[in-house]
Amino acid sequence: MKKPGPHKWIKSGIAGVSAILLAALCGGATPAHKTPEVPAPAGLHWKLTWADQFNHGAADLKGWHYDLGGGGWGNGESEVYTHSRKNVFVAHGKLHIRVIGKKRHGKVHYTSGRITTRNVFSQKYGLFEFRAKLPHGTGLWPAIWMMPEKSAFGTWPQSGEIDIMESRGNGIGQVQGSLHSGSAAGRDFTQTKVYHLPRHKVTTGWHTYDLLWEPVANSLHPNHRQVEIQWFVDGHLYETQKGGWTVPTAAGTGHPNAPFNKSFYIILNMAVGGNYVGGKTPGPGRYDMEINFVRAYALAKAGH
Repeated sequence: MKKPGPHKWIKSGIAGVSAILLAALCGGATPAHKTPEVPAPAGLHWKLTWADQFNHGAADLKGWHYDLGGGGWGNGESEVYTHSRKNVFVAHGKLHIRVIGKKRHGKVHYTSGRITTRNVFSQKYGLFEFRAKLPHGTGLWPAIWMMPEKSAFGTWPQSGEIDIMESRGNGIGQVQGSLHSGSAAGRDFTQTKVYHLPRHKVTTGWHTYDLLWEPVANSLHPNHRQVEIQWFVDGHLYETQKGGWTVPTAAGTGHPNAPFNKSFYIILNMAVGGNYVGGKTPGPGRYDMEINFVRAYALAKAGH
């Protein structure tokens, strides 16, 4: 997603989230967590830091925040985000983000959902894993992405944006991963790559999407570590970005990892229309993006 515009957001019961997340972290009421698709480096392992399995019905959405409203969201989008259970709900162990298009007075009006972990969960570095099934439909724009918990370097895109997965509903054979950075408000510099799924595979089937975000050894400056960000589909690495982004002016000199050296939170949404899909829309109907789980991990040494 690009250029998040002004919005309202509501908070959905932070108090209730603790028990759900504790169960997830401790393997209580949720199924055991399988090993992530992406292995940890030698001598280390992935330690689960946050998860939502979507096994508890409406209770699973406590603690998530809802971004609300329309107005295009800076991208010319057509949907209005709501907190209605018609647009965002949990059923049969899956989160559903549903676009509903209804025709009124000769025009199709769209509602959808956009939920975030803002002020509930954010993390700097680690592995972020999602299992999702996307809808088919011209003009649909499902996305899994991250924004900075605090805009330490200024407004978008100066403080960065990480797009873990976005796709077009009429391009079900591919997904895309991107970084956005910039030296000033509105000056977007994008690093991106499109991944074409293997033959006979489409995004309307279940796939696992991973983002690996870690500081690694810097061959040019041995005393400094360089942030590296990698994108995977079903365990297959298809994109690596290691520097090259625009370092915000507010970071000062000597901070080449900025803005991707701060904590980011998770956003799950499905837009309709907008620049990314060429302004097209799908027409009346219901279109679901389903998510089986969301998991975050941090590297840990053996025994920790």
